[in-house]
Formats: sequence, structure tokens, C-alpha cells
Amino acid sequence: MLTAMCMEAANRIIEKTNEHNENQDFLNRIFMTCKRLQKLLYFSDVEYMKRQSGKSMFRDEFQAWESGPVIPSIYHQFMHFQAGEMEPMRKGKHEELTKDMEDVIDYVLTRTYDMDTSELIKLSHDEDGPWAKVYNKHVSEHTEIISKQEMYDFYRSRDIFA
Repeated sequence: MLTAMCMEAANRIIEKTNEHNENQDFLNRIFMTCKRLQKLLYFSDVEYMKRQSGKSMFRDEFQAWESGPVIPSIYHQFMHFQAGEMEPMRKGKHEELTKDMEDVIDYVLTRTYDMDTSELIKLSHDEDGPWAKVYNKHVSEHTEIISKQEMYDFYRSRDIFA
């Protein structure tokens, strides 16, 4: 199930990244892929939970895939964008997002502009973290749900990007 809130968050991430790239030379551009988008959604939700005492930004669930936390419905919407550039599914005002949500997304983007996607994946794969607790490399179908409570408990007192 894909909620409007999750889609709006994905669209904002893509739009803000594209705006950032307009002012960058080619070598300093952020190459947005589906994997990167997924990690940015994950860390945005984590940061939102930290600021909202455990309340998640999304009803959508993250699953523990090999590349880290993934919202499958977002993956299926954006999987065809693998060349490093994405376009939002809808441009303009993101009516589903509150100001607090937009602020969190912008904060996460600012903190991750200098990180490549492999660094974001590594951060999401912390061996003591919520992804590692449920990921099972011995199954081919990765449908294990990452608990929102586990996400909050693990990250609530950590600076993710330090």
C-alpha cells in the first residue's frame, strides 16, 4: 500500500535534490537512484520519529531488503530511474506534508549531500540496528518488516550522520 504521505515525501526529496543539482558542476551532482531515495526516506522517517517521540511520518512499512530498508511501493514507482536522475511523480506543493515533515526531509538532505549512496546503505546496515535484526540473507523473498519501534529505539539518541 502506498500512502500519499510517502509519495509526497519521495517527491520532495527528488525535487530538492534536483534543485541542489542545478547549482552544481557535473562532478558535484547528487546521482539519485532508487536505492538512494529509499535510504533518504528511511533516515527522514527516523529523524522525524526522533523529533516526534516515536511517531512515524509514514503508515508505509520498510522491509529489510539486501540493499537496506525499502518501501516496496516506492521502489515499484521509481525503479525505472537508475541512471542517476529522477523526476518527481508530481511537482509543486506537497499538501500531505506538514512543515515539520518538510523541515526533517530538508535537514536529512542537507546532512547527506556529501555522502554517496554506498555510505547511506552502510549506515542503514549497522550490525546492531533495526535492519540487521530482521534481515535474513538466506531467503530469496525479503518481506521482513522493520519495526518502527525498533527504528525509534535504536536511533533516538544517536546522531545518524556524525
